[in-house]
Amino acid sequence: MWKKIYDNLEEIIGSALFAVMLIILAVQTLSRQGIGVPLVWSEELAKLLFIYAGYLGIVASIKDNSHVAIDVFVNKLPQKAQRWVYVFNNLLILAALITIFYISFTIMERQEHLTMVTLQISYVYMYAALPILTGLMIYRLVERLIKDWRKSKAAEVE
Repeated sequence: MWKKIYDNLEEIIGSALFAVMLIILAVQTLSRQGIGVPLVWSEELAKLLFIYAGYLGIVASIKDNSHVAIDVFVNKLPQKAQRWVYVFNNLLILAALITIFYISFTIMERQEHLTMVTLQISYVYMYAALPILTGLMIYRLVERLIKDWRKSKAAEVE
């Protein structure tokens, strides 16, 4: 059971955040249109939830290798060359993620003096998604690369 939760953690949390965001926006719409009293805090909270849910979706696609890729050219290459292109592309992605992770702390620090007007919390909570979830992207990418490497080594043995 714990393995199933671990394997689907991003989807579980992302779906929950998305459902909460949907409920908040529905209540906001009903409140504004039905009662005529808008919930002023709902837009900022929905934006915050959307950012985290979106980044979790990216983490899930990295984990499953289900992100969009144009592979028409790569598929025409020999199998060994395809494997090298796959590794090279993933190392490029890893380098970009490490760069984003490093830069994200500076970005987050520059937002600490700003406050979300209606929620009365620091923008750091919004920008914290960048280092937290980029770190999770790096972890899931490395985890997938290790699994792929082990599969290829096992296939070579057989």
